[in-house]
Amino acid sequence: MKTRLLTGIPAALAVVALILTGSLGLLRIVATAMGLFAYLEFDSLMFTKKSLGRRVLMGALVAFQIFLFGSDTLTAFHGFTFSFVLILASALSSPARRGDFEVAVRNVALELLGFVYVNFLFGFLYSIVSWPHTGRLYLILLFLIVFVGDTAAYFGGMKFGKRKLASQISPKKTIEGAVAALIGSVLVTLIWARWIFNEPVTLELYWKLIGIACVMSMLAQAGDLFESVLKRSQMQKDSGTFLPGHGGILDRVDGLAFTSPVFYMGLHYFLEAT
Repeated sequence: MKTRLLTGIPAALAVVALILTGSLGLLRIVATAMGLFAYLEFDSLMFTKKSLGRRVLMGALVAFQIFLFGSDTLTAFHGFTFSFVLILASALSSPARRGDFEVAVRNVALELLGFVYVNFLFGFLYSIVSWPHTGRLYLILLFLIVFVGDTAAYFGGMKFGKRKLASQISPKKTIEGAVAALIGSVLVTLIWARWIFNEPVTLELYWKLIGIACVMSMLAQAGDLFESVLKRSQMQKDSGTFLPGHGGILDRVDGLAFTSPVFYMGLHYFLEAT
């Protein structure tokens, strides 16, 4: 716990400072770089046979696509389509030519999973922060919902946890911890709306924010469990060693994998809809 705090608190403060003061160009580069490192971590976790060619190709495609999230929608779609076709074509690589068709299909499936997983995570984070006028504050809100909820789940589970949430996937997670996460996410959202958000907050917006907080809390916990499934499939405790006491990049941001694309859609169609 001490190591987690010594590394986690400075990292969190640095991220908040970057979001609030960094230029969009810098944030775009950071999101791209983090996505690249996250995919390489995914590759190391999920592929038993290492391949420099695959890592270079997939790392380049992931970084390229995340960078395109800062462009217009059509450009980003074209980039995604190009990458998708190229990844499918990799099924014709050496395993298929050797007759190892099962290996070839498995490799392509994992490449597609990693590509979508990492792009949806870091690409939509950049899309949120670049939202006109309020994007930076909304990204702070998303981080608060996910990480305060995660902390509330940890302590709530330790204090009150009795019933397992998904014992085969994550033995320490409990239903009581999940409820604590939901309550923590809603409370921190109300605090954000009252003291951090610099725009007028109507009663209607308060209710919308509460609804978003509830959905994000559940999706964050689902994202956490999904990453646990990935690690358990490879019999690994952590996805990497990027941050001492926290594991890898994916260990730290797994709650954002499902929330960031849905939060962006909520921002577009629900919170900031005109």
